Amino acid sequence: MYQDNEIIMLILGLSVFIFVIIRRHEVIRIPVAGPLMASFAVLVAAYIFTVLEGPFYPRLFNLIEHICYAVSSILLAVYAFIAFFRRKGLR
Repeated sequence: MYQDNEIIMLILGLSVFIFVIIRRHEVIRIPVAGPLMASFAVLVAAYIFTVLEGPFYPRLFNLIEHICYAVSSILLAVYAFIAFFRRKGLR
């Protein structure tokens, strides 16, 4: 079964994701926005899998959820590296 906080996180995450998609012409002005947006999209996918693990295939969706969290973290680290170190000439 799912918990209330999981549903709230899913609703908040999807709401922000829809807002970002609607305002994408402004979001792409962020330097190196690709990995940052991919990180957020994978994070929202993890929220979806968190809710799905309650009623359907709990072990499978739990595994996919944690893989999504790991991939999201890696993408965020890639964004931080490119945006902050590469801009200062540290290649």
